[in-house]
Amino acid sequence: MTCLSAGFIFLGIGSVQAAGTSTRPFRGINVVAPSTGAANLKAAQVSGVCTKLGDTVVNPSTGETFTCSVFTNLGSYKGASIQWRWSLLYTDKNLVHKLVLDSLNAYDRTFGSKADQQKYETQITSNLELGAFVNLLVTMSKQTFPGFADLLSQDCTLLDVVSPWAAQLADARSLPAESFNQAGEGFLLALGTGSVTVNQSIFDTLFLKSESLRTYADSVDHDYWLNFSNPSQAQITQRFIFIDSLLMMSEADAKATYLKKVQANAKNIYPKFASGVDKGQTIDQLMAPLVAHFVSQLELYKGAINPIQEKTLIQVAISPPVSMAEFDAIIAHDPRWAATTKAKMATSSKPSF
Repeated sequence: MTCLSAGFIFLGIGSVQAAGTSTRPFRGINVVAPSTGAANLKAAQVSGVCTKLGDTVVNPSTGETFTCSVFTNLGSYKGASIQWRWSLLYTDKNLVHKLVLDSLNAYDRTFGSKADQQKYETQITSNLELGAFVNLLVTMSKQTFPGFADLLSQDCTLLDVVSPWAAQLADARSLPAESFNQAGEGFLLALGTGSVTVNQSIFDTLFLKSESLRTYADSVDHDYWLNFSNPSQAQITQRFIFIDSLLMMSEADAKATYLKKVQANAKNIYPKFASGVDKGQTIDQLMAPLVAHFVSQLELYKGAINPIQEKTLIQVAISPPVSMAEFDAIIAHDPRWAATTKAKMATSSKPSF
């Protein structure tokens, strides 16, 4: 995988983002600088090594003035180091603001508050090195996602590294790439937190685990009458988000967690059956007698209906009738009732005028 040079990171993040997917798989993780050496960070786009702090040199081809500054190399995976480097200091607050935002976006991190970010940007225009700030983001990404560490060491941003896997996952799940800013976050998080460098085999293994959990989820949703037809894109996305959030658990723990969530949802939607769910019964089991009666009264073939698609059965599950007579009255409002033998016999027995 070939990535952009570190110098281009500062100036061209916008074009990098446009070239990839719109995924932001790890957003919301705060930037927290290490306390050790944080005050020694210097803001600059670094060049070569220098020998005397404060010396300046002019690049004859560009007219830019470089200053010999302390550079804290936080990008080193095995620890920070202090160097003296020729640095192009940034003083324009608007430029610094854009560079910080671009860098945060490239490594999908945020500050805890706007005030924290403004504090860093103020330091960058005085004595904080922008290159060191970016290296801090690199180091944090490596420590959080060791599976991506090798590629991050090759001047790849986190966005560079993640985008191909995000695109492959979106394609495998038949999800539009432009909507992938949510679906798949947990998958990519689990992929990157492994200790082994991510490759196709590791991706495939994790994908098979996610598919196994999804198959289990389909079964559980069916048993608890939560497999509603024609789900919206938002509903599909939310389901993937939750399933993928379980991928770092063992399969047994993941299934137990999913089952617990489904049971809670079922009790919320079908409150009259909450006590039965607490005893270990599914909505399918609890509704079986009523479904059988419904099928019998409408003279339907057993298995010819999907209960979750029958508005009458859903309403009955939400608010069960107090008696079978009341249930029969509800069934009589079904359009199919008129075609039953009982309905025809009742009509033929009525006197004509």
